[in-house]
Amino acid sequence: MDSKIRIIFVATMIIISMGLAANVRAENTTLFKIGEDVSVEEGTRINHVLAINGQITVSGTVEGNVIAIGNSIVLTRKAVVRGNVFTFGGVIVMGKGAEVQGTITEINSSNISDVITRVLSDEWEGWSWVFAIFSLTIFFSVLIIAVLIVVLMPKPIRIIAASIQEETVQITLWGLLGIVLVVPLAILLTVSVIGIVLIPLEMILVVSAGLLGFIAMSQLLGQKLYTLFKRPPQPILRETFWGLVALWLIGWIPYVGWMVKVLALMMGLGSVIYTRFGSHSPKRSMKETAVRSTP
Repeated sequence: MDSKIRIIFVATMIIISMGLAANVRAENTTLFKIGEDVSVEEGTRINHVLAINGQITVSGTVEGNVIAIGNSIVLTRKAVVRGNVFTFGGVIVMGKGAEVQGTITEINSSNISDVITRVLSDEWEGWSWVFAIFSLTIFFSVLIIAVLIVVLMPKPIRIIAASIQEETVQITLWGLLGIVLVVPLAILLTVSVIGIVLIPLEMILVVSAGLLGFIAMSQLLGQKLYTLFKRPPQPILRETFWGLVALWLIGWIPYVGWMVKVLALMMGLGSVIYTRFGSHSPKRSMKETAVRSTP
């Protein structure tokens, strides 16, 4: 199969598999682990297997795809995979007798240059595939961070997302102000020795605020998507996942995609500033104050 077709096919398979893994109360026949090894024992039948920074060992049957990000895949002689086998950052080891009915793709430090060379062989058209791989890498990085934040700090995400929905105009203005003031503030900090030391702190705060706001914006978008399709309210992790997927796909729309993502980032940043990193809900506080002050 042509290398470019394989790349986009594998990318699609990754999204589908992550979608399956993100479901709350996921099917028992779908294995998804982060930072842990995954093993499919002999005689076991599994739908899909996905591991991030964990090795996958298959001795049984996998009806779908086997995907490892940041580690290797081992297929013993008893392994049967009816879908595709893909690893990014690892190797694929196959025992004699292992059966794979789909494609086998291995991208790591030893062959990444060859993959890029093949992609660029079609000149300008090839660059789109380099950007696709880069975009996919960024997407998974943000996804992993989003999963950790949503699991560990769901309340700030909900507060930030609610503020975006309820105070859209103010949030947008705060976001625009925040973006406009980043560079001037950095320039002002260079005036003094202490200020120079604080510049890295400013950058960390801006990046953290932008990322937190973007994740909250994704959760709100995912919530709206479920409402649009007349589905009942979903757990925050599932809403955030599908919101991130939607924004990633929108980003590929020519001319307008990048503007939508910038707007989402700006509104998210504004909401983080407005809610003080999700620790304060101004509108709710004002309502509570009004109620307490009423005789």
